Amino acid sequence: MPGLGALNKGGHAEVFQVSCGSAGSCAAGGYYRDRHGHGQGFVVSERNGVWGRAVEVPGLGALNKGERAQVLSVSCSPRRNCAAGGFYRDGDGHQQGFVVSERNGVWGRAIEVPGLAALNAGGTAGVVSVSCASAGNCAAAGDYLTVDLLLTHGHADTPSAH
Repeated sequence: MPGLGALNKGGHAEVFQVSCGSAGSCAAGGYYRDRHGHGQGFVVSERNGVWGRAVEVPGLGALNKGERAQVLSVSCSPRRNCAAGGFYRDGDGHQQGFVVSERNGVWGRAIEVPGLAALNAGGTAGVVSVSCASAGNCAAAGDYLTVDLLLTHGHADTPSAH
């Protein structure tokens, strides 16, 4: 994949998902390890059958203070617009969900899923599925924990997941 080798200075990268809105018009996402060994999310687009360069998800570095981020899901509409989602670790070490969209081959800036941090009392949230029916009409789904997982006398209390 063009550009992934330049990003992957930590020696490990994976593509988690590929989506094609039409023949020769696709996107992919996953993660790589940077030169410090930190996990970073990447996206790459294909237009007219030619893959572009893999890039770090724009804006994700600013969110990813906990040095671990991944793109878990990508979806493209037939009109050549895509969206992606996944997770990152914030400055407190909590895993949060993000989404990012692509329009006409240009990826926008990743944003934290609005309202998710307030629900994520357990510190583990993420976007695990994105689906785009048409350009600009995408939905994202994921999960979060409502309580911390506590270890009491060797037994794990079960958190409620949503």
